[in-house]
Amino acid sequence: MKKRILWLVLAAVLVALAGCGGGEDRPLIETTIASDPAVDGDIVDVAGVRTVSLVTRDALLGVLAGVDPVNDDVYRAFLSFPLTAIPANHLIRSATLSIVIRSVTVVPPTATIPLRIELVAFDPPLVGNDWDRTILLPLANPVVVSVSSADVNREVNIDVTPLMDEAQFRRLPDFQVRIMQDNDLLTIVPGLVEIDEETIANEPRLTVVHF
Repeated sequence: MKKRILWLVLAAVLVALAGCGGGEDRPLIETTIASDPAVDGDIVDVAGVRTVSLVTRDALLGVLAGVDPVNDDVYRAFLSFPLTAIPANHLIRSATLSIVIRSVTVVPPTATIPLRIELVAFDPPLVGNDWDRTILLPLANPVVVSVSSADVNREVNIDVTPLMDEAQFRRLPDFQVRIMQDNDLLTIVPGLVEIDEETIANEPRLTVVHF
């Protein structure tokens, strides 16, 4: 009798464990989302005066991020990806931000530019205060990736899984990032990167694997 009871308990435990799989049992889904040109733009700080340029409104061919080595103007780019295609109850396996580099201006020409990518949240349209607005607590560490003139006309793929995890955890309606040169106010190697927004083929994309 004792053995039978033990077997029944073991069977119940196994059934319970099988039911705890949750989302892990769902198939992986890969969703690719284009950035929203009606929201994308950049902000330049010139001696403390900030000016917003939007892709759609100002017919930009690309958004700028970094420090202009000619005049030291500081640019920060903003990209927005709607998350309507990602169910709110799904878990994130991975997320990749893909951008095509249209141009790079850096001194010296062989130097690399560390780009800092931060998760932000802003209400369109972009305004000057979004340049350094702290809307989200820094629960997800920014992602830093290096680019150089060798990346011009190339697609750069950046792992942004921690940022996408955070956006999903917060149930944000959009995945929005601010892209800037790391330590752009203190940099000693200025560099300016233009992210292509001219054609659909080169538009920024966010690829999310979720379940």
